[in-house]
Amino acid sequence: MNRIGPVLLAAVAVISVLADPAAGAAAGQWTARQPFEGTTGDTIHYYLFTPAGVETARRYPLVLWMHGGLKSNGVGGPNMPADAFYRDEHQRQHPCFVLRPVAVKGTNWVSPRGAGTASHTMPADPAPSMTVLGELLDRVIKQNPIDPASLHVVGASMGGYGVWDLIARHPKRFASAIPICGGGDPSQAARLKDMRIWVFHSADDRIVPPRGSRDMFQALAKARGEEPAVQEDDAKTIHSCAGGAIRYTEFARGGHNAWDRALRDPEVFRWVFQGAAERQAGARGETADKGFRSLFDGKPPKGCAVRGSRGGQSCPPRCRRW
Repeated sequence: MNRIGPVLLAAVAVISVLADPAAGAAAGQWTARQPFEGTTGDTIHYYLFTPAGVETARRYPLVLWMHGGLKSNGVGGPNMPADAFYRDEHQRQHPCFVLRPVAVKGTNWVSPRGAGTASHTMPADPAPSMTVLGELLDRVIKQNPIDPASLHVVGASMGGYGVWDLIARHPKRFASAIPICGGGDPSQAARLKDMRIWVFHSADDRIVPPRGSRDMFQALAKARGEEPAVQEDDAKTIHSCAGGAIRYTEFARGGHNAWDRALRDPEVFRWVFQGAAERQAGARGETADKGFRSLFDGKPPKGCAVRGSRGGQSCPPRCRRW
């Protein structure tokens, strides 16, 4: 009996660690919830996922996940929808750090904004959570082998608003952005027109109107002086410009939860990390427009050439203009 006790205790300890991804801080898993106090005196908490087998001589991408309103008190731990970016299959293909901050208790990532607001005027000053988040991001990059040129931000609902606000204030800091069922300030589009941005929303969202995402995409296309190409089927409509670097996917159904479907799409992960390859190609004077082709399962519809750096002819009706 005396020998059984320690064995049972050890087993319980192992099960507890496996059940709680925030337990421990080893590579390949989440840290425990950590506090971070900014210079303003405000404190946010955060979780950090470190990829397995980190090589100190190598620099890794970082994905910043901005949670929605129900996560404002850190309920549910560090997990992202669909375990995106830190799942084993994603880490094998694209090892990266994942930072999941928790907004200052009782506040939004963007303030002020009314419930269900679509487009809005960006406040002159960032919300307290956003100010501290910038300082936290600086520290995480400094303390870990992270490539500052490969920062990616993803957010849904309140976090979708947060993504638009964050990239409008720091348009050159992030390599790509995925705002899901949010909204922003269309007047900021000129600052964002050269970014890689993939917007998601559901047409039947009754909590955050899809008008916010539509307005932002239309403003980006206008800022680029382009007419977006459109591909649609019964389940979704994909609008694209900038050779696929800027996209808007609107699901026909799904309500407010557009994030699960968006972050289960393998193409999203290819697109996020494609930016580094495109920047390297640009440095060599080459073009990289594979992103637009991927919208059409490898090639555009017949008669619809890839537009962008190489130009192209007008598209047929099933690749109509918006």
